[in-house]
Amino acid sequence: MQIKREFADGLGLTPTEAARRAQIIDATIEVIAEFGYARTSFARIIARAGLSSTRMISYHFTDKTELITATLLALIDDHDRFVTERSPMDHDRAAMLRSVLTAEIDYLASEPKAASALTEIAGNARDSDGSPLFEVVVYDLRVGRLARQLTQGQREGVFGAFDAEIMARAIRATVEDIAQRLSGDPGLDLRHHAAEITALFARATSPG
Repeated sequence: MQIKREFADGLGLTPTEAARRAQIIDATIEVIAEFGYARTSFARIIARAGLSSTRMISYHFTDKTELITATLLALIDDHDRFVTERSPMDHDRAAMLRSVLTAEIDYLASEPKAASALTEIAGNARDSDGSPLFEVVVYDLRVGRLARQLTQGQREGVFGAFDAEIMARAIRATVEDIAQRLSGDPGLDLRHHAAEITALFARATSPG
């Protein structure tokens, strides 16, 4: 995954600083995807990025939490761009749900390292008191947005009667299960899974 230039545009960085910051974030994503969140260290990141010293990271990020925060935000930005480009907003919400599900599964195939790193950070990043570090952001990414779309679809009569949050969690759990299976089986037929899952949740959310 290559961090998009636009992500750093609002930080007031020089082109060189923006490029270095993106290089560090890209390396962080690769290290987390390969070694997991718990085994990610500045030493591994500088080795992956081809940098000479951890001071190169410390110049841009005060500590691991700040680096992981920037990495998560970059991952979310990239994920949202990918899904939005493949989910036309002019469709009705039932069609939008199908396109979002397909796009989420396509993302797993197109950006496996990014998808893995996103899951690792979401599930393992902790604050000093042990609480999830990005709980609100991760909830909105995984469940909140989709639950709001489902609720609005119910108001419009496009979807049937169900608990929108439970349905959103079921959809997210299904996508994350596919991500887990894909990590152990790169040959998994994602096209077949996308077709089956979109049909499954189309039936589950149908008003009739």
